[in-house]
Amino acid sequence: MPSRFYAVLNPIYFISISLIFIKNILTCKNAHTYFNHLKHIILSVGIIYMCINPLYAVDEIPSDIANSALNNDENDEAMVTTDNTEQVKILNVTTLTDIDSLREQTLYIGQYITITYRLVLLDEARIVYTEFNPSLDKQDKNAKSQSVQLIKESAWQKEDDYYTATYTFKIIQSKITIPSLVVHVQNNYLQDSMQTDPINLQAQALDKTQGYSGVVADSLKIIDYTLENYDDNNNMILIELEGHGSNLEDFRLPNIKDQEFGQGTKFSDDVARVNVLARIPKELDSIEFSYFDINKHEFIPLSIKNAVNIESFDDEIRDDLNPKSSFIKITNIILFAMLGIFLLITLIKRSYIAAITSCLLLGFIVYRIFSNTYSIKTLPNARVLIQPTHSSTELFVITNPTKLEAIDKKNGYYKVNIDSKVGWISRNDTNKR
Repeated sequence: MPSRFYAVLNPIYFISISLIFIKNILTCKNAHTYFNHLKHIILSVGIIYMCINPLYAVDEIPSDIANSALNNDENDEAMVTTDNTEQVKILNVTTLTDIDSLREQTLYIGQYITITYRLVLLDEARIVYTEFNPSLDKQDKNAKSQSVQLIKESAWQKEDDYYTATYTFKIIQSKITIPSLVVHVQNNYLQDSMQTDPINLQAQALDKTQGYSGVVADSLKIIDYTLENYDDNNNMILIELEGHGSNLEDFRLPNIKDQEFGQGTKFSDDVARVNVLARIPKELDSIEFSYFDINKHEFIPLSIKNAVNIESFDDEIRDDLNPKSSFIKITNIILFAMLGIFLLITLIKRSYIAAITSCLLLGFIVYRIFSNTYSIKTLPNARVLIQPTHSSTELFVITNPTKLEAIDKKNGYYKVNIDSKVGWISRNDTNKR
């Protein structure tokens, strides 16, 4: 545009000078006047021309030259971008486990699988941290939709020129996706990261057959058990189980409502030991459950007889199993019946003797109720037992000193009800010694 305007301005300037020159020739009467006019006109137009001309003095760059320069700039920018993106990697992480071989195996929901990764570090790089993408953290809301649960991870171990780490996962869905492992590293000059490809597998869901405990294992066996009388309707059992390559944390006795893991339980992806404490209805002849054997690909049944061997107990336990509670119930019924009779006599016959007798009976009943309640305070690590004997099975331990209301007392033991669990605390574990 500036060069075109300049090309038009030059002819206009010369034409204007010519017209003014002709006009002055025709109007001027002498040469002196003419030359004065001409001098002023030329001077004025020249000044205007010099003022305008610099504004449009820059010629337009030819299109081929401009395009060439633009292309060169773009190429330079592209080269810079390429140089920035082609950063030298200082790590390489891969999956060491043979995934194809793993896909050929039959996997089951609840089963543990292990994946090993290999990491190579370059230029004195060091590991900053690792993570899964998407996250497998239990606190992460997105982790709930994952098909595996991270059970255990090992630290990176150096082997020759590389590092290895093994992660153990529990399968929780039939369509398995183990997220990408992301490794972040750095050296003295830069930071870098790299991730593996996600691993896709398939697992079978086990039929919830009758008696299935929810455990998938290489092997599971009963190490020991203790069965004791709990009340008129239930027995209390403590089962010690040992599992190899098992998800024993998912163990449940089928059709048993009240059960929990006792103290001494240790979960592991290798060898796990658990103590299962459960209240078993006496109407059951046996306690039956099964687990799924990964190697045999079948359910293995296990059972325990639900019968308390009274002869094997000492005298204190044998006495405790006698039906004393029935005698107490009969006594209470007789007392309430007598109270009712004397109250009726008092109302009907207006007898003072019957009224006094009623008051005495009522006072005696109230005394019987509250005399069996004791305020105690446990000592640290007080043991709560199933039966009021030193050889009884331990229900749990009260770690910190706690104030309790005992509902009965027998043989130097206090009967307590804690969180719907009834047990006995030795007098030696309380402030009543």
